[in-house]
Amino acid sequence: MSMPRTRCVVWIDPEQAPVIKRVLACADIELIGAGSPDSSRTGQVASDLGCEPVDDLRVALSNIDADLLILGNPAKFADQAVDADLDALKAAHARNLSVATLEPIPATSTGIGGTSFADVLGTGALNELVHMMPMTRHTPMIDELYTVLETFGPIRSCNITLGMPKLLGSLGARLFDAMDLIRSLVGVPNIIEAGYISPAAGRGMHPLPGQSLRYLHGEFTLNLRFSDGRCAALLITDQVGASTINMTMLSSEGHIIVDNAGFKWLNPAGEMIDSYTCPDTKGIDPAEIALTAQLIELCSGVGPKRAPIDYPGVLSMTHATLLSTRTGQGESPRAVEQLLLSM
Repeated sequence: MSMPRTRCVVWIDPEQAPVIKRVLACADIELIGAGSPDSSRTGQVASDLGCEPVDDLRVALSNIDADLLILGNPAKFADQAVDADLDALKAAHARNLSVATLEPIPATSTGIGGTSFADVLGTGALNELVHMMPMTRHTPMIDELYTVLETFGPIRSCNITLGMPKLLGSLGARLFDAMDLIRSLVGVPNIIEAGYISPAAGRGMHPLPGQSLRYLHGEFTLNLRFSDGRCAALLITDQVGASTINMTMLSSEGHIIVDNAGFKWLNPAGEMIDSYTCPDTKGIDPAEIALTAQLIELCSGVGPKRAPIDYPGVLSMTHATLLSTRTGQGESPRAVEQLLLSM
């Protein structure tokens, strides 16, 4: 007897409808409802996807009869640490409604202390309530890379370029993804120095990020310094037509080069020690493949055992980045984390 298909509701912008439709079809997930943060466009989203309209996100989380809800654009929902939004996520979890999001929740680090969000961040329970995706750290290639790193030894320095199309998450989402990845590879840095450029920037106009990861677009560049002298440099963007990853990592055992095709480990003499080749994507964007696979893992409960997201650590790194772009100085994630949960 075959298992019943997962029934899904999506909360997206109309522009995201084609990619979400492709991903759900590949994952064999049944779409039963759709809504949009812009209520005037809910009908268009539902019509484009051929399903019933959903008008209220919090009501859907608390009451709708479905197995999965995907937040393509949460908009103001859980942008800040609002207890009512967390209560809606807890209600969904209590009803076995899995929630996946393409944007970080919460999206700001300020105002968390003293709220219910502080509790679920501190205990790690937020990982059970909402599932951020697509996450680079949760891809098969990175799973294989971690196996190799056990022999490669501590990473001394690295350079990472990470980009995905904005329909699969804003620049803030990519920053969160990159900070989760670098934290797992090297740790939490002592200092982050960051720059930001918006696609809207021009002569005499240079907008800077605020305190939220939502609605950011463009590029970040980061220089990370660690207390033991190690270092890392990153370029992060949501302004690419196709997903890209490029990494170079160095240790006493040589260097590893990573790209969309896989990775190679060469020793200090230039000899190949190990390698991994990704399966042929057949023209499908790697981020769509990752999102499809991570949704299947979430719905089936079957997948590799991975460390949960360290939300306090990752959010402290993302918001030290935002702060550095405004101050023009290096900022400490540890200082941000202390403020995150203590206020």
